[in-house]
Amino acid sequence: MRYFHICCLTNNLPQYEEMKTSFLEAGFDEERCRYTLLDNSEVNQYEPKGGLDKCLAETTEPYLIYCHQDILLNQGHGFDQLLKVMQELDAKDPDWAVAGNAGVNNRGELVLRITDPNEAPQWQGGLPARVQSLDENFLVINPKKNIQVSEEVKGFFHLWATDLCLDATFKGYNCYVVDFHLEHLSKGKFRPEVLLDVTQRLQKKWSDKFVFCYVRTTYGEPFLSKYALLRWIFSQEKVKYRMLTWANERLKKQAQRTLTESATAARDIKHHARTVFAGPCLLSR
Repeated sequence: MRYFHICCLTNNLPQYEEMKTSFLEAGFDEERCRYTLLDNSEVNQYEPKGGLDKCLAETTEPYLIYCHQDILLNQGHGFDQLLKVMQELDAKDPDWAVAGNAGVNNRGELVLRITDPNEAPQWQGGLPARVQSLDENFLVINPKKNIQVSEEVKGFFHLWATDLCLDATFKGYNCYVVDFHLEHLSKGKFRPEVLLDVTQRLQKKWSDKFVFCYVRTTYGEPFLSKYALLRWIFSQEKVKYRMLTWANERLKKQAQRTLTESATAARDIKHHARTVFAGPCLLSR
C-alpha cells in the first residue's frame, strides 16, 4: 500500500535529487510512496497553486506531501515517524486538513519543529499543536477535505499556505504543526514589494468574511475586515502592536480558565473556535 504522495516543485534538479535521496534513505521508498516532480528547471510550467491543484487531483494516497526542494530528512525522523504522527492526528482530530513543521498559533507564537538557518527556538509545548497558518516548506495535506488555494494568490510563492489554512478553517477543518523534524536549507527569501502585493490579494479574498481579524503568519499579521476604514486603521503598525499585545494577554487568560473548565465547556470552546480564529476576531454575518 502507498501512504504518501510526495510532490515537489523544483527549478534545481540536483537539489531535488538530494532531497529525494534523503527521503528514500529515511524510508520513503517507492513501494509505500509515490513521487511527482513538477519540473521548472528549463521553463516555468508551474506555480504553487497550479502545482498543488494538479497533485490533489492525482492523489489517491491517504496523505499528500507538498514540499520545497531545499529540505533534507537528516534529523532522525523518517517514514515511520511521519506515518505514526499522521495516524495519531487522524484519531485525535478527524477534521484536520493541513499539517506542517512551522506555523503560528492564535497567540502569535512560532510553533516550530524544524532546523534552518534562522535558528529560531523549537516549540516547547506539546505536539500536534493547532495553528492558524503554516509555512510552505513542508505540508501534509488531507486530500479528502477538498481544500484549495484561492485564485487571488495564484502565481505567488508566499502566503499561499496561509490562504490554504483560511480555506480549511472556513470549511470547518483544522491545521496543525506535528512532530516531524527535518532541515530546511533556506532562511526564506522574499522581496518586500512582492510580499505587499500578495498580502493585499489575501486581504481582498478574505476581508469580506470578517468584521475584525488579525491573521497570524510567519510573514506578519494581515488585518482583515469588510470595512475599508477599519482595514486602514488597524493595519497601522502602532495600532496593530497595541491590539495584538492586548489580544495575547486575553488569550493567555482564556487558556488558563480553560484548564479549570468542565468537558462540556471545553467542547463549547472548540465549537466556537472560528469566532476567535485570529483573536481578536469577529466573523462577518
